[in-house]
Amino acid sequence: MVHKPRYTEQYSVELAGGTLGELDKTYSLAWFTFDKPLEPGETRSGKLSVVREHKGFRAGNEDFTLLNNGTFINNGDLLPHFGYYEGYQIVDRHKRRKHGLEPLERANKLEDDRYYNESFFGKGTGFIDFEATISTSEDQFAIAPGYLTEERVENGRRIFHYQMDAPMVNFYSIMSARLEAKKENYNGIDIEIYYHKTHDMNVDRMIESVKDSIDYFTEAFGPYQHKQMRIIEFPGYRSFAQSFANTVPYSEEIGFITDLRDPENIDPVYYVTAHEVAHQWWGHQVGAANVQGSAIISEALSQYSALMVMEKKYGAEKIRKFLKYELDRYLRGRSNEQLEEMPFMRSENQQYIHYRKGSVVMMSLKDRLGETRLNKALADFLAEFKYQSTPYPTTLDLMAHISQDVTDSEKQFVSNLFEHISLYDLKTTEVAVAEQQDENGLYTVTLTIDAKLNRSDSKGKETEVEFSDKVDIGLFSADPEDLSADNTVLYLQKHNIKSGENIIELKVKELPKFAGVDPFVKLIDRDSGDNIKKL
Repeated sequence: MVHKPRYTEQYSVELAGGTLGELDKTYSLAWFTFDKPLEPGETRSGKLSVVREHKGFRAGNEDFTLLNNGTFINNGDLLPHFGYYEGYQIVDRHKRRKHGLEPLERANKLEDDRYYNESFFGKGTGFIDFEATISTSEDQFAIAPGYLTEERVENGRRIFHYQMDAPMVNFYSIMSARLEAKKENYNGIDIEIYYHKTHDMNVDRMIESVKDSIDYFTEAFGPYQHKQMRIIEFPGYRSFAQSFANTVPYSEEIGFITDLRDPENIDPVYYVTAHEVAHQWWGHQVGAANVQGSAIISEALSQYSALMVMEKKYGAEKIRKFLKYELDRYLRGRSNEQLEEMPFMRSENQQYIHYRKGSVVMMSLKDRLGETRLNKALADFLAEFKYQSTPYPTTLDLMAHISQDVTDSEKQFVSNLFEHISLYDLKTTEVAVAEQQDENGLYTVTLTIDAKLNRSDSKGKETEVEFSDKVDIGLFSADPEDLSADNTVLYLQKHNIKSGENIIELKVKELPKFAGVDPFVKLIDRDSGDNIKKL
């Protein structure tokens, strides 16, 4: 079966020993029939031809991928798909019941090894060799993954030839626009930013983030597989950035025209750039099997990687606001769950889990295991599965690497994060400060902390479990959420916290203005707003 993408007006499929049948216009499907069935493992070569064009104006439902200045389209939106098309399945459970159909699973089960040789991108999207020739208007620059080997003008058309020298995922973009360029060679890697001529205000910040990211990821996880990293602006009709092999299309709306002057905001341009560069390791060097948890490997690991670059630049204290934002988004997401929340390692393409919870989980692991140990585990994981497709890795493999050489308490901590839906409830109920200094010139600060750990099932039913663990206690000279304040930490150490009421007594030289438990959001806390108390 062949599925024609939306907006592709004309197409043809030519393969040796077969013919394409009539298109079903309702579902854009057609049967391709081979004269002689393909044998298992047999391959056939052929040619796909498509025409995607605009004629006049639509009354809505516009195609924002093909534009006069700023075309950005991927191969899935341009070329026909082969095989069963899941996009037309009835999703609504009530309608499926009406037709006598079983409910659809959002993802294949984690332990179902039938899907371990299939990428999370779906069938037919493994690692490939890539080469492309693109022609465009004479005044535009066309770009695709790979390296530019030739550029020429023929009959008023500018022609570009690209060729990749390393395996890449069968998922690529084609872009064309009138753009300016800023280029810089950094340690043998060509960094190139392509931008609309009046949108240059954040270009240097992007270059800085690319440099910092490549430095950190190379040292932590292994070498960058390309000799080039390109970021290309596309119009703000769509608001995202996306990482293809050595190529990152990036919306003007979330990067090139973002106002970075507010010191109270975490730098989104630096962060998003780091996240997309991280995908060159997580997603483009190591893939994931098409089972539960696949997006943890691509997205949660990219979140962690970007956050570590952010931490190196801005300091661990400045990451608190971002992690609190991520935690709150996760909690809101789980409250809006339509089917069932899954444990972290079994996330079923649930963005509030693999993005939002993923940030907090991975930084929790870094805090507990240490940066060196966690990065070593991730580097070993990547090395084992680099460009591996038989099989692709799963979160079972990831967890196995993270859990190597851990203590019993660390193993339980990892299990709480990955295998269970664990919700801490930490609250600073009282902070008492002695008015007089002792004979050593120290003030006594006493914190009363209530603590609880619940485990939730997929429907939200919670059960309290006993816990005793090391948790950060912090004292501050200013609000830790104030990103413009410097050197606010007066005291930060881990103390044993157990279920119930905890009394923590501290001796400090300077009176704090804020005090609390887990101040830098290292745990999945159902209400992080009551962790810190203002004195």
